[in-house]
Amino acid sequence: MDWVALVGGLIIAYLLHSIYKAWRESRAPPPEPTKWMVGDITELTLASHSGYDWSKPTLVAVKGVVYDVSKSNDKYGPGKQYNLYAGRECARALAKDSLDINDCTDDLDGCSEQELQRLEQQLAHIREVYDEVGKVVPMRELTLQQLAQHDGSDASLPMLLSIRGVVYDITSGKQFYGPDGIYPFAGKEVARAFALISTDVKDCCADLAGLGPVELDALREWEAKFNSKYPIVGKLVQQ
Repeated sequence: MDWVALVGGLIIAYLLHSIYKAWRESRAPPPEPTKWMVGDITELTLASHSGYDWSKPTLVAVKGVVYDVSKSNDKYGPGKQYNLYAGRECARALAKDSLDINDCTDDLDGCSEQELQRLEQQLAHIREVYDEVGKVVPMRELTLQQLAQHDGSDASLPMLLSIRGVVYDITSGKQFYGPDGIYPFAGKEVARAFALISTDVKDCCADLAGLGPVELDALREWEAKFNSKYPIVGKLVQQ
């Protein structure tokens, strides 16, 4: 009987401890939400923050300033009333109280005084409710020679690579794409290499001649991965 009483006492003590722990956790303040900082962002990268990728914050830009509206995904999320604004600059649309995609721009030409006042009211609300996390910057234009300077040899420069002329900032993936990585592609145009899943530097070019559907599908998969993971910062131009 003593053993039964002992076991019963331990069970009761465990239950009381669990109840007390749950009570304390229920009274604890909720954790602070993670604050994303995206910094400088191009319109192409901003477009990937439209709420359809759960791993990224939902962003809107107003007059070039970027705000994190993730906590209002019931308003800006997929299928919601203002999802059109997510991943876009929407100053003109806010001024006109418009859900026309053609108004998703920072061009305020032709807006009436009343519309400009509406924009300032909406912007004041956005500033009060949402975190400012970055700003929209123009796409950089780089030649192959300029791109080559971003190969990881200079730690003060971001690491870049290009796929079919679209330039990505791959600094966060330097262990994969830097000089010591599996794919030493930083500073190069790599469309053919990705299509062939090749690490040969001679395949680091934009020439896709002679490639078949399998290789082109592989390239599209790489592009989708990069569009999801790395910021688009520029485009290649002829020298």
